[in-house]
Amino acid sequence: MTSKKYPSRAQYRQEHNIKPPKKAFYKKWWFWLIIIILIVGGVLIGTFGDFYTPKKTETTTTQTSKKKTAKKAVKKSTKEITGVSLKQYNGIYLSEKDGLSSEILTEYFGKPNESSVSKVDDLQTNVDTWEKVANGTKNSKVIVHFYNDHAVSKAISDLKVTRNEKITLKKYQELQNGQTSNDVLNTLGNPNTYSESMINGTATKIFKYTTGLNGDQGAEITVTFNNDAVDGKNQTGLK
Repeated sequence: MTSKKYPSRAQYRQEHNIKPPKKAFYKKWWFWLIIIILIVGGVLIGTFGDFYTPKKTETTTTQTSKKKTAKKAVKKSTKEITGVSLKQYNGIYLSEKDGLSSEILTEYFGKPNESSVSKVDDLQTNVDTWEKVANGTKNSKVIVHFYNDHAVSKAISDLKVTRNEKITLKKYQELQNGQTSNDVLNTLGNPNTYSESMINGTATKIFKYTTGLNGDQGAEITVTFNNDAVDGKNQTGLK
């Protein structure tokens, strides 16, 4: 009697056209590879994310602090401005054709305390006066004349000036015609009052000294310039 030989599983499936069952996705190698990658990635993100977070916070805090400091500096600077300064006065450009306008000066100095009409060397001018002057006395003023809305004349008066020594008659006598305004400043120091005009191509300037003088009460020095060269001087009460 011949023993019956059973076909193998593969032969049985082939004879009966039976396809092998598919493996569940969670039993496949690539599924577990993805799981491992996600776990490792999560650990790395958590570790390095915590490492970098403080730096970002520190940078943001520093930037915010700088902005606050800048705002405080601006406010402090604004409070320190007590009026038109000598530096601002010197920046007023004079010219019949393109001198600064009243509108521009109002933007920088604020609304003038007084506006009027006058004349400078036979030119009909509009005049703006500012009474708030940095480092000035209660009588200090900045006065600007405009011709066709261009600044042609300016003056700043009664500034406070600190001198290392009093100006004597001898010092005054050192001034000579033809010297420049810088020569005068080097000899006498800063004046208490400046005035200047630019008309018909001629620049005129006046320095007036009223404090720190060796002399009688009310002593005064006046020095005039034509195109930045001394062309006259006068004094009263010096000793």
